[in-house]
Amino acid sequence: MQDDAEAGRRKRLSSRCVVAGISFMGSALLVSVRDVLPPVVPTVAALIGFVFLLYGVHVGWLVFYDRDPEGPSS
Repeated sequence: MQDDAEAGRRKRLSSRCVVAGISFMGSALLVSVRDVLPPVVPTVAALIGFVFLLYGVHVGWLVFYDRDPEGPSS
Protein backbone atom coordinates (compact mmCIF):
# COMPACT_ATOMS: atom_id res chain seq x y z
CA MET A 1 0.00 0.00 0.00
CA GLN A 2 1.36 3.41 -0.90
CA ASP A 3 0.31 6.95 -0.10
CA ASP A 4 -0.66 9.52 -2.72
CA ALA A 5 2.69 11.34 -2.62
CA GLU A 6 4.63 8.13 -3.26
CA ALA A 7 2.29 7.13 -6.10
CA GLY A 8 2.68 10.56 -7.69
CA ARG A 9 6.46 10.38 -7.38
CA ARG A 10 6.50 6.96 -9.03
CA LYS A 11 4.19 8.11 -11.84
CA ARG A 12 6.48 11.06 -12.59
CA LEU A 13 9.54 8.79 -12.50
CA SER A 14 7.82 6.36 -14.84
CA SER A 15 6.88 9.11 -17.28
CA ARG A 16 10.38 10.59 -17.25
CA CYS A 17 12.00 7.23 -17.89
CA VAL A 18 9.66 6.38 -20.76
CA VAL A 19 10.20 9.78 -22.41
CA ALA A 20 13.97 9.51 -21.93
CA GLY A 21 13.99 6.02 -23.43
CA ILE A 22 12.00 7.10 -26.47
CA SER A 23 14.28 10.14 -26.87
CA PHE A 24 17.41 7.98 -26.75
CA MET A 25 16.01 5.58 -29.33
CA GLY A 26 14.82 8.42 -31.58
CA SER A 27 18.16 10.19 -31.45
CA ALA A 28 19.93 6.90 -32.16
CA LEU A 29 17.71 6.44 -35.20
CA LEU A 30 18.45 9.94 -36.47
CA VAL A 31 22.20 9.52 -35.94
CA SER A 32 22.21 6.19 -37.75
CA VAL A 33 20.26 7.63 -40.70
CA ARG A 34 22.64 10.60 -41.01
CA ASP A 35 25.66 8.29 -40.66
CA VAL A 36 27.64 10.83 -38.63
CA LEU A 37 29.05 8.51 -35.97
CA PRO A 38 30.39 4.98 -35.97
CA PRO A 39 27.64 2.31 -35.99
CA VAL A 40 28.34 1.25 -32.42
CA VAL A 41 27.26 4.62 -30.96
CA PRO A 42 23.61 4.51 -32.14
CA THR A 43 23.41 0.85 -31.13
CA VAL A 44 24.52 1.61 -27.58
CA ALA A 45 22.20 4.63 -27.40
CA ALA A 46 19.26 2.52 -28.60
CA LEU A 47 20.04 -0.17 -26.00
CA ILE A 48 20.22 2.44 -23.24
CA GLY A 49 16.92 3.90 -24.45
CA PHE A 50 15.32 0.46 -24.44
CA VAL A 51 16.48 -0.12 -20.85
CA PHE A 52 15.03 3.26 -19.80
CA LEU A 53 11.77 2.40 -21.52
CA LEU A 54 11.55 -1.00 -19.82
CA TYR A 55 12.33 0.53 -16.42
CA GLY A 56 9.66 3.19 -16.91
CA VAL A 57 7.06 0.58 -17.82
CA HIS A 58 8.11 -1.49 -14.80
CA VAL A 59 7.74 1.44 -12.41
CA GLY A 60 4.39 2.34 -13.98
CA TRP A 61 3.21 -1.23 -13.52
CA LEU A 62 4.22 -1.11 -9.86
CA VAL A 63 2.11 2.02 -9.38
CA PHE A 64 -0.86 0.16 -10.82
CA TYR A 65 -0.14 -3.10 -8.99
CA ASP A 66 0.55 -1.62 -5.51
CA ARG A 67 -2.66 0.36 -5.16
CA ASP A 68 -5.15 -0.22 -2.37
CA PRO A 69 -7.33 -3.31 -2.57
CA GLU A 70 -10.87 -2.60 -3.68
CA GLY A 71 -12.53 -5.06 -1.36
CA PRO A 72 -11.98 -7.86 1.08
CA SER A 73 -9.54 -10.58 0.10
CA SER A 74 -11.06 -13.85 -0.94
